[in-house]
Amino acid sequence: MEWSWTYVLVQLVAGLVGAHAAAVAAHDHSFGALGHSAVGIIGGGLSGYFLQRLAATVVTASGALNEPRSVEQVIVQSLAGAVAGGIAMFVVAILKHSIEQHKSTKK
Repeated sequence: MEWSWTYVLVQLVAGLVGAHAAAVAAHDHSFGALGHSAVGIIGGGLSGYFLQRLAATVVTASGALNEPRSVEQVIVQSLAGAVAGGIAMFVVAILKHSIEQHKSTKK
């Protein structure tokens, strides 16, 4: 598979969707729609830039490399971006919660 800016864009959009889906699932850790969007785009973008080839690596049961078709590539890249966006949202939410807890115990 060749590295492509198209798949970076696919993962950017999927990261945005993944971050908002994670925020809906864990509404207790919400930090605003704009914040979720920014974190999702950053998470999806980093995933698209650095993990694009790893996400598309598919092997058969015998260990031979299987080259996915274009539709499969888009699906795999979308899933990778959505997961990266969701994970990034949870990481930022946990950090934000920890900082708030730390500040409240200092007072």
